Amino acid sequence: MNAFSHRFIPSLLTLLLLLAGCASGRGNTPPVVKLGLLAPFEELYRSDGYAALPAVQLAISQRNAAGGVAGRQVALIALNDNGRPQEAQRQAANLVVDQDLLAVIGPLHGATAAAAGPVLAEAGLPWIALASLAPEQQPAGFALEAPPAEAAALAEEILRAEGVAEPVILGRGAGLAGAAGNGGEAAAAGAPAAWDAARGVIWLGDAAGGAALAGQLGPARTLIGGPELGSDVFAGRAAAAAAGVRWLSAGPAASALPAQFVAAYQELAGAPPSPQAVLAYDATNLLLDAIALAGQAGTPVNRTTVLQAVAQLGDAGWQGLSGAVYWQPAACPASQPCWPRLDSPLVVHQW
Repeated sequence: MNAFSHRFIPSLLTLLLLLAGCASGRGNTPPVVKLGLLAPFEELYRSDGYAALPAVQLAISQRNAAGGVAGRQVALIALNDNGRPQEAQRQAANLVVDQDLLAVIGPLHGATAAAAGPVLAEAGLPWIALASLAPEQQPAGFALEAPPAEAAALAEEILRAEGVAEPVILGRGAGLAGAAGNGGEAAAAGAPAAWDAARGVIWLGDAAGGAALAGQLGPARTLIGGPELGSDVFAGRAAAAAAGVRWLSAGPAASALPAQFVAAYQELAGAPPSPQAVLAYDATNLLLDAIALAGQAGTPVNRTTVLQAVAQLGDAGWQGLSGAVYWQPAACPASQPCWPRLDSPLVVHQW
């Protein structure tokens, strides 16, 4: 498929969803609510975007087939952030102007989510990132991945159990610059002297930087990282060096999922769901349940009431394919409320 056709796929999906919602009315257009998706559909990380998109599409089509939410059909507005923070920020600004758009899934990566989040928060849009974010990077937002500190702690525990006394922690939030966007290779350049003695390295940065790092480390050292090492970009760029590399995610492997979901997803995507695709499906359903909850309360269904409903669902414990979703109390300054994921059940995956 060429770049031109890729660029217009999200818009086409939006149109198809709207038409599906109108078909039963035979001329009477039912009310519509919209969800947004921020993901890369071009450039380096395009495969991540096209893995998440069918999961979101599947959740919405299932809900529309069951009658929609709060008496409304649901439409999807999917915008391409190219996997770049500046573009994610720009596309977030494009989403917020549509007042029928009630919530956003994504962005998919730490750097793009941190850039887009403040724009979405300022507009009062609830958003659920599919990336590992520190609490202060989630203004008025949510995440279905564990924060980097939790991923690092578990990775360190795993390595210590294997006899690695002092693993080196690198990447986003670990004092290493440049671990974001398409320039991730720079993050792994210039190995610190500590690497010479370390047999284990924990990478919290992006997939491209992780791939460059894997090539430098060689087979004598162990590499384990955060969820972005689960990207096809890492496997493709690291090539043989990816073999045996482990990564942590709140999303389960396809083998642990209901066969009906895997089959429905694979019919749309042509491949089994990645852990991040599972989180995309969960995030979509959580937001749809929040819209339904807001509608049941007898209050207007708008961004404010949907945000309150998302918080309420997480306070009580919302069950998705990835497990139970709970939010911890706001851990950010009063001027920047946020709801990080609490005690996410991280799964160890391996290439």
